[in-house]
Amino acid sequence: MPKIISYTPSWLSRPSPGFQLFSRQSSERGGQRGPAQFENGSRGEKKYSGHRRTIARRGTEVFVVVNNEIRWSDLCMLRDDWEEQEQGNRERRRQGKPLEREGIETNNGSYRVLQFTVSEQIQQLSISPNGIFLAILTSHTIHVVVLPDPSHLGQGISEPIRVKAFTVGPIVHVLSQSRLVLALWHPYGVNGNCLITITAEAVIRVWELNRDNRWSFDSPELAIDLKKLAVAASQEEDTAPQRSSRNRGFSTDSVGMEVVSACFGGSGSSSESAWAGMTLWIAMQDGDVYALCPILPSTWQPSSTVIPSLSTSIVSNVFVREDESAPRDQFQWISTIDSEEPVLLSGANEFSPQIEVYSRPYDPGSVPRLQGPFQILPEDSEEDLEISDIYVIAANIDEEELMDGEDTHSVFESGSEEGLSASVVCLITRSGSLYISLDLDGIEGEWLPRRKPRHILPPPQDLSLVPFELIQTSKGFPADEWPTFSLDVDSRYSFFVTHGQGVYFFSLDPWLQGLQSELRNTSVSGSSFRMNVHRDGPGTLSEKILEFEPIIFSEQADFPTACVVLQDSDIGYFLLTSAGGQPQAATLDKPGVLISEIYTSDLDEEDYSYNPEQNVLAIAPLRSAYQPPESFWTQSSLPAFLDKQLKSRQKKVLKDEIRLSAVTLDLMTEAHRILSQECYQFGVAASNLFRRCERLQLELRHQISTVNEAANRIEKLLGENEDDYRVKGEDEEGSRKEKGIVALERRFKDAQTRQENLVERYRRLNRQVARSGGNILSEKEQQWFAEVAKIQDEVLEKKFQKDDKEEEIVLEEPCQRYKEVEQLSQNLIARAKEAVKEPPPRHEKDNFSEDSLSIGRRVEIPPDIRKAKVDQVMHLLDRESALVEGAQLKLEKLSLRIL
Repeated sequence: MPKIISYTPSWLSRPSPGFQLFSRQSSERGGQRGPAQFENGSRGEKKYSGHRRTIARRGTEVFVVVNNEIRWSDLCMLRDDWEEQEQGNRERRRQGKPLEREGIETNNGSYRVLQFTVSEQIQQLSISPNGIFLAILTSHTIHVVVLPDPSHLGQGISEPIRVKAFTVGPIVHVLSQSRLVLALWHPYGVNGNCLITITAEAVIRVWELNRDNRWSFDSPELAIDLKKLAVAASQEEDTAPQRSSRNRGFSTDSVGMEVVSACFGGSGSSSESAWAGMTLWIAMQDGDVYALCPILPSTWQPSSTVIPSLSTSIVSNVFVREDESAPRDQFQWISTIDSEEPVLLSGANEFSPQIEVYSRPYDPGSVPRLQGPFQILPEDSEEDLEISDIYVIAANIDEEELMDGEDTHSVFESGSEEGLSASVVCLITRSGSLYISLDLDGIEGEWLPRRKPRHILPPPQDLSLVPFELIQTSKGFPADEWPTFSLDVDSRYSFFVTHGQGVYFFSLDPWLQGLQSELRNTSVSGSSFRMNVHRDGPGTLSEKILEFEPIIFSEQADFPTACVVLQDSDIGYFLLTSAGGQPQAATLDKPGVLISEIYTSDLDEEDYSYNPEQNVLAIAPLRSAYQPPESFWTQSSLPAFLDKQLKSRQKKVLKDEIRLSAVTLDLMTEAHRILSQECYQFGVAASNLFRRCERLQLELRHQISTVNEAANRIEKLLGENEDDYRVKGEDEEGSRKEKGIVALERRFKDAQTRQENLVERYRRLNRQVARSGGNILSEKEQQWFAEVAKIQDEVLEKKFQKDDKEEEIVLEEPCQRYKEVEQLSQNLIARAKEAVKEPPPRHEKDNFSEDSLSIGRRVEIPPDIRKAKVDQVMHLLDRESALVEGAQLKLEKLSLRIL
């Protein structure tokens, strides 16, 4: 769990350059329309209800939506500018010059505005995986901007920059069509150019963007209507969406199919399950969850383990589930991919490796079957889920099954973390309830039958998710609240949740490894009991990172946006969001590193010197600094209303005496409406400041009481209020009395003297032991002697008495080999000597045998060759005997030296 080091830094607080990035007072509009033109349904529209992701990042670069304009800046640049400004102010303060206060209300180069045309209020931002495209979503339209290079954006000027923008779906994504819910970048898109758009009426479109081909922004490569797909019986039926959403008849199948969120089951990593990156999870408003697998663009870029893993799992499924049609379709699908020769494309730069691009198989089809709905709650539960967002953590790939004992270091990504062999599905509701469920069966690719079956098929098997944990973050959410997930940069098993009351951190690590060991256990008996033990265990770690004040949400645009998390060597582990038109941030401790380790590592006791800043225990409780509300320093809109909104005849009334007329009444009504709103906001901000001052007084009193307690303990330790300290060696009548610090110093000196005496005694005893028993053996010498003793036990003979009888010799394996070699050498020498002897005469037939016959036959060999061979054998035997005797003599010397 990350620890909070500090809250919003000074370089993001007013009046720093970083604050201007989020300030609505420094707007330059850049030809775009501000929020005043979209407030309170001026076009007769409803208020926006959905995801708010108005902050996106590319490394340390951030893109922020303020007043319906997109601002760019670099966090490292903002911090450096603030440090330079503070250093200049310190120099001016020394010289007695006025401080630099420029840039409080205007842009002085801290950010740049991306200029393009947009007709609606921007609600979401999403950057492509390669950082080239920026998807900009309004309630009904979507635009894609080609982002300039960071070196071109950060040229140190504050002028707006004109960017190249495309309108995606100018016919289907318009005001007359369904509302846009989300836009996702496909994990397997070629160079990150595949965009998935999802509408509220359950229509999914796949776009393969190419900035050199405008047609790719006008027509989707694939379009699926989930309402039609849910009732389709074969691939022959039309599942494409209708061109117009008007005059659509009522259908019972369309009830409850209103999409609120969606996400992919994985990020396309090589350590994830192969099906995860091509599985799209869809969450409906009424609590139903569906899955589409596989959903792919026409050309896709798989990771290094996707195709081998799919081939292994599909082939095994074909033999296990022969009677089912799904494995046969999967086998045909993967066979087409295996037989295809991939197209090699160059990487992002000259140092990147080449990319293998495959084409999507057309058989068994490009449209998968809709799997679901998944049952999340128990059947007897009457709770209604009003889902706002979904986040799925992919299951880990089975490395043993895939590699089968081969080296996995070159295949899997470095630093891949251990995880579950099952997917984790996380759901957050509008009321702030977090549901964590497990998908133990896994999602695999399924397609509809090619032709409509002649007989009625049995109903599909009910799908369900195993509920694991329910966490209630907070209560009492407003009606427009929309909690959202944000990914963590450290681990995919940790994430953040942003809603109107704050930002929360969640980590699944406490029960991760225990559950994984249970999933690997093949024993079925007692599995339900062990699963309940895991459910009742420590549970998911949760911590509130940021807390928002409810008063800052005066308008819908003031609601917090989904936070972004980054980790950089200059900024650190940093969380950033925006609420009430002001930045809200927190600097967290680096994952896996404790604060105490930062100060105590690589420090020896002799070289350590006390530094108050290194005392971690002395750090006071963290508290976010007070940020004044925008109403305190925002200019009133009444003068602008009187100058621009009034008609000419109404302006004349301002210069005349007040008369009771309809014109005066209208003027007073409009002015009262403006002033009442501003006074209300000012009063709420003032009351919040008053409460903070009261809380500050209470905290100050608490700190004063804490200091008093510490002072009393110090006084008690010094002995100023206790009985006088008596010095040893004096009798009671003539004893001297010492008080305060003198007594404490005396106690320290006594303790130091006792310590020195103990050290000197230890050294003296150590010298005596060294003189009596020789030099003290080092650790390596002790290990060497242990190894020699082990060899002695293995080579030499062990003798011991058994039952008061004669000594029994037990030979270990090396000694046994030595005896066998010795006996073999003696036999060979005897046989060689017999061979050298002269054979008996042929006429003598006494004692004739096969041995003598064989010896006689061998004598027929020429004498010179026979003698040479015998000499060679004798030389080898002598050499072997010398080696054996030398080894035995050496071991005997070692044993004597040890003794």
